[in-house]
Amino acid sequence: MRSRIAIIAALARELQPLVRNWKRETTAAGVVVYSSEKAIAAFAGMGAARAHLATEAALSFGPVHQLTSAGWAGGLHSGLTAGTVCPVHAVIDASSGQLYEINEPNGAVTTDLAGKGMLLVTVDRVVSAEQKHRLRERFAADLVDMEAASVARAARAHQIPFASIKAISDEYNFDLPGMERFISPQGQFQEGSFAAYVALRPGLWKLVGRMARASSRASLNLCNELERFLAADENPGKA
Repeated sequence: MRSRIAIIAALARELQPLVRNWKRETTAAGVVVYSSEKAIAAFAGMGAARAHLATEAALSFGPVHQLTSAGWAGGLHSGLTAGTVCPVHAVIDASSGQLYEINEPNGAVTTDLAGKGMLLVTVDRVVSAEQKHRLRERFAADLVDMEAASVARAARAHQIPFASIKAISDEYNFDLPGMERFISPQGQFQEGSFAAYVALRPGLWKLVGRMARASSRASLNLCNELERFLAADENPGKA
């Protein structure tokens, strides 16, 4: 069986332009997995535990020669506008301070994303604009997510090279209070409940429209970059 890249993201809609023509399956644990000749993409929801579940599901689909954390992220400074694609050179877990670099188990860099990318900090909850400011001050990070450190930790445990590439869905000063209440225990964003909530609050319509446009642009730009990333993959190893 051919070795492939495994891509881990929280929600399938983050990578829909990339995986729309791939084979779709759902594991017994409820993980959605898309597969093609060159890659596997797994989605189990938001947060560290769900990212770990998605990673293990991806690894069960055959040999993997790289684990890649991809998807949406929040910008932590004004230099990152919505839709910007951000190659990551290192991930830091905010809860433990553990740093994960883009490298092989033996320390050799495996992707040209390393060395010119950005610092990503992984947190355990949706953050506000003020919390983004504090993360920037504390870690000097460029962007924030909820999953990358979990994928990096799994890559280290399995001794598989790790990479990460994200796209900015919300800028450093974007704030939409109460978003966390619409995340289910399974890490899924409850779109129906959120839409009903917003429908009764006209003051949020413009802000939500801005968020939707930014997320769509981020997905498209990210998937274009991932297409190039997969096309350039030079490790079609057999197992």
